[in-house]
Amino acid sequence: MLDATDREIIAILSKQARIPIKMLAARIKLSRSATSERITRLENNNIIRGYRADIGGLDPAHISAFLFISLLRTPMRGIPDILAAFPEIKRVSSVSGELDLVVEVAASSMERLNNVRDAIASADGVKDLTTTVILRDEFQRS
Repeated sequence: MLDATDREIIAILSKQARIPIKMLAARIKLSRSATSERITRLENNNIIRGYRADIGGLDPAHISAFLFISLLRTPMRGIPDILAAFPEIKRVSSVSGELDLVVEVAASSMERLNNVRDAIASADGVKDLTTTVILRDEFQRS
């Protein structure tokens, strides 16, 4: 069972995974050894399962991208069915201008994004496909 101090440790580590034990101990008002013991217990009980780095806002467990697709001709009847077969595809929009479709993708890895992209790019009727990976969401409105 977690007490208030355990929850405070978890809150601090979730924001600052590399905080030195000495600094963490001072913030929660415990000795370094007591803090270290609590962290070890949280790790052994699988409450803390690991530490990670936040790389430029790119979540390695969730790669978001837009695919900009030009078709050989429009409308291309089979393309929506092909796109719908990929669970990673969250939204498909027909657009005006030089492009025909804008596709929003959320993949579990860069490799999976590439697999989806390659499958779509090689589909009959796709003339050109450009991929733009989202590095960071600055803000979002609903």
